[in-house]
Parts: sequence; structure tokens; C-alpha cells
Amino acid sequence: MNTKRVPPNRAQRLRRVLIGNGILLLLAVGYLALVVGTGTGLPCVLYELTGFKCVSCGITRMLLSLMAWELDAAFSYNPFLFVTGPFVLAYLAVSEAVYVKSGSLRLGRLEIAVWVWLALAIAYGVLRNIIPI
Repeated sequence: MNTKRVPPNRAQRLRRVLIGNGILLLLAVGYLALVVGTGTGLPCVLYELTGFKCVSCGITRMLLSLMAWELDAAFSYNPFLFVTGPFVLAYLAVSEAVYVKSGSLRLGRLEIAVWVWLALAIAYGVLRNIIPI
């Protein structure tokens, strides 16, 4: 019996990407609707346990402010993700396009950008608890 897995073709990869993004979009919209409806969001576990803000603290308030076009408020809630968020979304779009087209999850030199972003995120997470940002 041949148990060799056949890699997904381009149409199957596109379907996977669209379904995955659709699920993420539904979860995000549902969460934001819950926050708007109840006025409360999920608490940050790190902040609750230690009093330190993590890299993503303030992202819900930032997104709600962005939806209301309150850019100053959005920036104040999480400046790092406010500035780098568009680049992260662009990276994800490119990586998904490469995956759909070629089946590869590797992006070569562009992957260095992920490591740079992670290093900056860690630095921001540390600095935001030392210096009031």
C-alpha cells in the first residue's frame, strides 16, 4: 500500500488560505463585537500576574480606536503595533501568496525581517515597562 502524501495543488492551497483567513476574520469580528457589546475584553495574563505590559497590551483598544479613525488614541495604546502592523500584514499577505503560488512556506531573505521584528518587539516589550512610552 502506498502511503505517500500528495502535496496540495494550487487550488487546494488557495482554499486553505481563504478558509484560514475567513476563520481568523470571523474570530476577530466576533471578539470586537463582544468587546463593544460588553465593554470588556480579555485581560492580559502577563499584566494580571506581574503588572508588566506585554508587547500586545493595548491592541484591542488600538483596533477600536482605528475603527473610529482616532489615530492619536490608537497610537497611544500601542505605538509599536500601530507602526509595524501594516508591515506585518504585508508580510503575511506576501507569505500566503508565495505559499499559494509555489507551495513553499520559505521566503528566503524576507524571513530575516521576521527575526528583526521579533527582536524589536522584545525590545519594545522591555522598554515600555522601563520608560513610559
